[in-house]
Amino acid sequence: MMTHTSSEEQNLATPQQLETTPPLTEEGYARTFAVMADVTSEYDVMSGIADRFISDNKFRENPVKMLTVGAGRGKFEVQLVKELGLNLEYVCAIEPNMEQVKHLEVSLKSLEVEYDINTSFFGPQFRFEEEKPQKFDFILFCHSLYGFDDPHGSVLHATNFLAPGGKVLIFIQGGGATAAIFSYLVEKSDPAIFSPKKCIGDHSLTADKIISQLSKNSEHVSITTMSERCYEDVDDFVRKKPNVPTRDYKIDFSLQAEYGKLSEETRGVIFKMIVDNCDVVEGRYKWKHWCFGMVLSV
Repeated sequence: MMTHTSSEEQNLATPQQLETTPPLTEEGYARTFAVMADVTSEYDVMSGIADRFISDNKFRENPVKMLTVGAGRGKFEVQLVKELGLNLEYVCAIEPNMEQVKHLEVSLKSLEVEYDINTSFFGPQFRFEEEKPQKFDFILFCHSLYGFDDPHGSVLHATNFLAPGGKVLIFIQGGGATAAIFSYLVEKSDPAIFSPKKCIGDHSLTADKIISQLSKNSEHVSITTMSERCYEDVDDFVRKKPNVPTRDYKIDFSLQAEYGKLSEETRGVIFKMIVDNCDVVEGRYKWKHWCFGMVLSV
């Protein structure tokens, strides 16, 4: 006896095709980050927030020992000193990505202050060598929490290294934009190949998630926030300009995967998500998102 299977039943029986594009390598992360950093207004936004932070804490008048966790290439640390007048006496920079460290060394040397670079991963078990300073006036997490296995625990652990009156300043994204497209790709991907834990950075992490965790579990920590909208120039990506080798790099960094290697269907959805979240400013497509500055004290 012959049986007939409807097309609807066939579709239900066919497993959904999952994306199998792997996460960016350390080299790919560093390369795409460098391109993204050149086309975002986020550094200007962070500069404004940091300027208020430095003034409020009299960090221009008093010498400052700083710990920067996930320092990357040190671009923002240089900006704090040379443009915002941070009175830096000593800086310890923690950065495990060796592709970034070679650039970080150049940045810190330009500050002409005592510095150390530590290539360990920072987390609740992190300890300093005994002969190194272990108390800091200023601890900075500049968009680095995405790469932590335990962001909440790491922030709490960092407060143990605060000098009396010291402050932690955390820069982190708000909801939408990067978090939305990254979460979509995670949902569409084979978890054995692509997941937040397999990526260098979990770009679904937002300020709201960190604040919620700290508010529930860390009564001794005081939190204040500042936020501002910023833009990333994605005009060449949206207009699909040919002969621009770095056209997709900004999106690759946000996705933590190569956009061009995804299926046509997934690329189409992500493309629409990006365009729908753009403003056209002076004739160019600018991808908008929120930058939060969180100040912690104990």
